[in-house]
Order: sequence, then C-alpha cells, then structure tokens
Amino acid sequence: MRRALLTLGNEVLTLGNEHVLKPFDLKLVRRSRVSCSADEAPPAKRIAFFHPPKCGGSSVRHSLSMVFGGPSRVDLASAYAAARTLGIGEMELCEGMLAYFVQRHDVPFISGHFCYSRRVFAGREDEFDLITILRNPLDRMLSHYYFARFKPAPDHFAPVDCELPEYLLTDRARLWATTFTRMFVGEIEATKALHMGTAVADAIDNLSRFAIVGTLEHLKEFEEAVQQRYKTRFSIGHLRKNPKAGYPKFSDQPSQVRDRLMELCQEDIAIYERFSKQPRPEQSFGDLPKVA
Repeated sequence: MRRALLTLGNEVLTLGNEHVLKPFDLKLVRRSRVSCSADEAPPAKRIAFFHPPKCGGSSVRHSLSMVFGGPSRVDLASAYAAARTLGIGEMELCEGMLAYFVQRHDVPFISGHFCYSRRVFAGREDEFDLITILRNPLDRMLSHYYFARFKPAPDHFAPVDCELPEYLLTDRARLWATTFTRMFVGEIEATKALHMGTAVADAIDNLSRFAIVGTLEHLKEFEEAVQQRYKTRFSIGHLRKNPKAGYPKFSDQPSQVRDRLMELCQEDIAIYERFSKQPRPEQSFGDLPKVA
C-alpha cells in the first residue's frame, strides 16, 4: 500500500486506503498542489532549505518535502528548551543539530530556521544543494512584528507587547531587522554580534554559492528554478496566515516608522536587492548608504 506523510506541526498523519481524511486534511492536500510522478528520479544531491522567518518558508518547506521527502527539521520551542536545560546557547545547539543532520547520509532533505554555518558544510559542499527564499525586508519586518504581537499562543519566542514605534527602538527589533545578515553570515559569533562589520558581504558571498535563492515576491520564478534544476513538477501552496489580517503595510505607516524601518533594515536590504530580480520601484533602496 502506498502511503504519504503529511507533517502538521509536531504531529505526523499517516494516510492510507483505510483512513478517511477530515475536511481540514483535505484542504491541506489540495492546497499543496504538488504532484510528482513515480518515475521521477530523486535529486543527485541532498537538499538543505534554510528558512528565514516570515518569508513564506512554511509553504515552501511543505512543497519541497512533497518532492524530496522529509524533512528533518528542528522544532524551535523544543530546541530552545533543551538549550536552557543544558545551559548552552540556543544558536550553538541549533548549529549542532544542523551538523548532526548533515552527517546523516540517510537524511535527503534538511529544513529549518537554521543559520548557515560554513564549518558544518566544510568538506561536504559537493553533497548538498542549498536553497532559501528571501522577502522584501521592510515587509518581512512588519509581518514578523504583527505576527508576534497578535499570535494567540506564542511558542519559541516571547510575545511583543508594545506598539510598533516603541518596538522599533528595542534591541530585539534590531536583531529581527538583520535576519538575513545573521542567518547567512556563516559564523555563529558574527551572528550573535549587534555590529557585524563585513557580515553583509560575507552573507552575500555565502548566498551566491546556494543552488537557488528565491524571493517571496517572485514565487513563480522560484518554482520554475526548482522545476528546471530537478526535472520535477513543483508548485507552492499557502499554509500560514498572519493573525493580524489587514495590518498596515510599509506605505501605510507613519513617516517616522518608515524612516526607522529603512534605517534598521539597511543590511538586509543590501542582501535582498542582490538576489531580487525585480525590486519594486516604489521601494527602491538605491539611496541607502552602502554597506561593506
């Protein structure tokens, strides 16, 4: 009997002929819209999908897993609890778990909110195709704020309990605004620092070695890149929605908020523009100070 695995949060549903799908399950199956024929060959390399928060990565991960199997991924709430139990840093624990998955030859698809680590992949670069998807940093930052502010039951991070202008003055906002820079700089110590020096250039250099770097604003191009590289049918559904529907977008924010967002996000903007094929003209960042 052929079986398919659907991962829903921490639960795995095994679907076979003897099971009847609930309406909610059927929606997920239809929404994925991914179809693969049995004679499609698996990729020659293992896949590692790096998932920046609030970039549509949950939908991408689900669709990729339907093609490549898996994924082996980290539940951040459990990982952070384990780090506290052991008295070690959360980022160090996640790097260790990434290294563990890389060492396991029976894991074809790795996915999670991992920071890319050069030393984890050192000497094994030829075994992997690295994939990620980015998003306009201003949009990503606002999505992240409203998600944390209004999510009914926060899990691996503390809820945000202040208004946007106040929040943008916090160190936490500075951390979230440099998500791409920290995630792809390649070194844990640089990731933890607030002032990162050449981190932007290092992140761009690392991302330039990825097999596919997509953007949320150009999902069709991302889908086509996956299809062409792996000779498989592939499309992306939509799994998660922001709990604050209709929140004010960048253009609707007060001028002081827009200015602060531009200031905070300039490192990630430099990375995003390097890999975005068609930056939107109403949000051109060419006048920002250049970051090494």
